[in-house]
Amino acid sequence: MNYKGQAKLYYLYMMADGTVSDGENRLFDEICKELYLNADDKKRIEQECREISNEEKMNCIEVVERNAEESYMSGVLDIDLNKYDSDINKAKILWNLVNLGYADSEFTIDEREIIDYLREYWEIPDSLYQEMIDVAETCLALEKHKQWIEGLPDNDYKLEKKKQVKKDIKHVQETIFTTISEIDF
Repeated sequence: MNYKGQAKLYYLYMMADGTVSDGENRLFDEICKELYLNADDKKRIEQECREISNEEKMNCIEVVERNAEESYMSGVLDIDLNKYDSDINKAKILWNLVNLGYADSEFTIDEREIIDYLREYWEIPDSLYQEMIDVAETCLALEKHKQWIEGLPDNDYKLEKKKQVKKDIKHVQETIFTTISEIDF
């Protein structure tokens, strides 16, 4: 599987709303680790994506649409959307995109447009997509709750609540991976 191409898709997606937030960067770092990409790979990917955005004057949706039509974009970006033959891989990519969309707590219209295009292109069921949105929104609510907990006085109660929220976030995210692994579409 082309992990660098996949990471380029994620980075272009993060640039879709004009800025890459700290939350998106943190999540992107985690995703790169899962894709076995090192710091140098990540740096090259970021640079290539900035060049595509600046020199090619293309935004993420244009790159994705063109890539889907041509299946290879003359060396500019090799993400080949047809390459991901497994429905599970497609769903995992879509989940990462949804998760990145919520990483800065604002799932923008530009980000939704990209997700919608890929959902239709890969024929991802609406029910799976809606569950992804529900999980992302639940995680966002839990993160906001965690921020509220930070304002509490330092004591055992605060520590216990922080641990519980972390546990809840992990559990909710695990449910989407279970759903993805069990879905048949």
